[in-house]
Amino acid sequence: MKPEDKERSILTDWILEINKPILLCVLLLMLIGLYISLTISPASSRFSSNIFSIFNIQALYLLFGLIIFILLSFFSVERLKYISYFIFVICLLMLIATLFIGTEFKGSKRWLNFQYFTIMPIELIKPFYCVLLASILEIREEKTKVTSYALSFFVYAILASILVLQPDISQLFIVSSIYFASIFMSGFSIIILFSILFFGISLFTAIYFFNFNVQNRINSFLYPENYDVSQTELSLQAIKEGGIIGVGPGNGILKNKIPEANSDYIFSVVAEEYGLLGCLLILFIFFLISYNGFRTVYSNKNHFLQISLFTLVIFFCLQALIHIGVNLRLLPTTGITLPFISYGGSSTIGMSVTCGIILLLSKNRHKNKTLDL
Repeated sequence: MKPEDKERSILTDWILEINKPILLCVLLLMLIGLYISLTISPASSRFSSNIFSIFNIQALYLLFGLIIFILLSFFSVERLKYISYFIFVICLLMLIATLFIGTEFKGSKRWLNFQYFTIMPIELIKPFYCVLLASILEIREEKTKVTSYALSFFVYAILASILVLQPDISQLFIVSSIYFASIFMSGFSIIILFSILFFGISLFTAIYFFNFNVQNRINSFLYPENYDVSQTELSLQAIKEGGIIGVGPGNGILKNKIPEANSDYIFSVVAEEYGLLGCLLILFIFFLISYNGFRTVYSNKNHFLQISLFTLVIFFCLQALIHIGVNLRLLPTTGITLPFISYGGSSTIGMSVTCGIILLLSKNRHKNKTLDL
């Protein structure tokens, strides 16, 4: 080690090693989310006292998320593994608790009510689930691979069962995508890959036939003439009204007509008020995060880092794409939020944890070397 390296502070090391494009992109998403929360009308939410109600609460969520995002990037990989096991178990117990004491909304028990705030445990568990799967699947020895695959499937089966019972099929799809991505990156066999695909198709087919809510959403997407699709029609209308440059901040009408405009349909609000240019900016930011994340995966030799970073980036960007697809009526309604831009505490904190881990694992020190854990 060079003498000057010994004299460097923790902050100096962090500045030199951090993936600056990912850092700047996440900070920009947070700023966009904060700004948009200021222009959201109270008529579109449960807060009706004044225009700053949503802004103040979302600012608090984003500030807390920013602290988590930065702190996680200072962790070591070994410490990340340790806390991931611990927090995963806590979040899993909270997820199980939703089945018994969860707050029901639209026929689904997804939230735990703590009087002054509510928590959606699945939003918090997903990033740690990615890390846990990477820890299980990083072993390359053939004699232990079967055990690793069996254990990873067991963990997935627990999560999937809880989500089916809630029910929360949208989150089940994302959790299934995380599991599939981790198996894909672990050095899968064709037999295992096709087994997972067959199981996944069978599971979602069964859910379609036995869950009325899922059946209704898919049928309304395929046969809109037979269902009330006023929300999606308003969403498309708002996007068309926005044109190239939009109608201007705060001047949109969609947010005054759709109750979920500040969460499920926030992308349409952006399209209406900021136009095609605003939408392209958001898409470009997500592209930069995925590009820099995948670039680190490609240039790294550590199996744990490859699996965890790959699944985290897939999950983060997939959530954004699903949200945008629903707003463009390319997908059935899901209730999936747009990271950092949609209103919501659990989503904001969960995405902050996700990006904090991505920032940690994409440091320059991890490129072209095997980590000693």
